[in-house]
Amino acid sequence: PGSARVRERPSMKITISPVPEANRATLDAMAKTYFAELLPDGPPYYPSALDRYWIERGRHPYLINADGQPIGFALVWNHPDGTHELTEFTIQPAHRHQGIGTEAAHLIFNALGGDWTLGVAALSPGGMPFWQQCLTDCENACEITQGPPKTAHQSGSFAFRIER
Repeated sequence: PGSARVRERPSMKITISPVPEANRATLDAMAKTYFAELLPDGPPYYPSALDRYWIERGRHPYLINADGQPIGFALVWNHPDGTHELTEFTIQPAHRHQGIGTEAAHLIFNALGGDWTLGVAALSPGGMPFWQQCLTDCENACEITQGPPKTAHQSGSFAFRIER
């Protein structure tokens, strides 16, 4: 009696998987919901908006899976200077606040290593604190710097390096 108990999420295996174009329907369905959440006043999402992730070199679409079931996605763009940019990242609402996003982000960062940048969506409640904590908790992350927003739809940004 009187002792605090920390509630942990049930043990789930979190994985990331590249998305071949033939299997992009799952990512497109999640993207439609994600963009409506981030940009409620439009424009509407069109799957062709993400075509570049299967056409241009240096673009990486990933599904985020819990126990083999897709529950989110991440889009990464490699800039010509070699910097990776996490351009989009989401976990479906029912799976948020369980540590899954942090674990998935660490998997993505460590899969590619090197220099990174990411912008934080202005309409992502708790976005800046989430990414600050996520990067602080990532054992291979260093040189973490917080910066200004890169677009009008962002509240701030981060730059960092992943050493492998």
